[in-house]
Amino acid sequence: MGISILWQSRKVIKEFLEVPYRELLYFLNQHPSPKNMICSYTNIYPLQPAYVNNFSYKITACFPIKKQQWDYSRQLLFSQTLPFEYIFYVSSIEDYQHAEQFVERFKIKKYRLKAVYTGENMDFFEKNVYLTRENILSTPMSIKDFFTNQLMNLFDFGIINIMPNGDAYANVNHPALGNIYTQSIYEIVYKEIEEGKSWLRIRNQEPCNDCVYQWLCPPPSDYEIAIGRPNLCHVKQ
Repeated sequence: MGISILWQSRKVIKEFLEVPYRELLYFLNQHPSPKNMICSYTNIYPLQPAYVNNFSYKITACFPIKKQQWDYSRQLLFSQTLPFEYIFYVSSIEDYQHAEQFVERFKIKKYRLKAVYTGENMDFFEKNVYLTRENILSTPMSIKDFFTNQLMNLFDFGIINIMPNGDAYANVNHPALGNIYTQSIYEIVYKEIEEGKSWLRIRNQEPCNDCVYQWLCPPPSDYEIAIGRPNLCHVKQ
């Protein structure tokens, strides 16, 4: 199971750097599960050497990027011993081009581009995110993947997101499962399996439930939630 710790604003970080923060890191450091510190390049908090067991950074960046804060964050990251990965949020072709320029200029080896729905860039999504029949059929898939898509959501399964106040989510777009300060991880995981909407969210609803490509498509993602559609493809409108 993977654990993600989501940092938000500097105010939240400041309020969190008290006893609960130290208790959370101590608690997580006792478990061998991979732990991701998800934070903006403007809000990176360095970890002490005692809390580096299986931790890594996922650094988010939106355009336009502030040069001074970007340079400072790079220095901070390289001073740490933790691995890190950049996640560039793009909402247009222009953002994509800027991201590619940053990757080349700073020789970034590990990064991902993540499309962001703004409510006004549907054309961008239809051209670059929506699946076509050709996309679906050209994607390599094993028998194991095919049957897995019928049982669980590989985007969410096994992941617990912990907010600064201790609230735990399988997916931050769905209701909280509990709080790690008042409930055990076992109770939180059990609630997701029994009542949750994330780990077992599959393509078993209209219009996917009668589509020939139902289990060949990737499982539902956060994009479907944000856009308000059960599927993002050009096969089933």
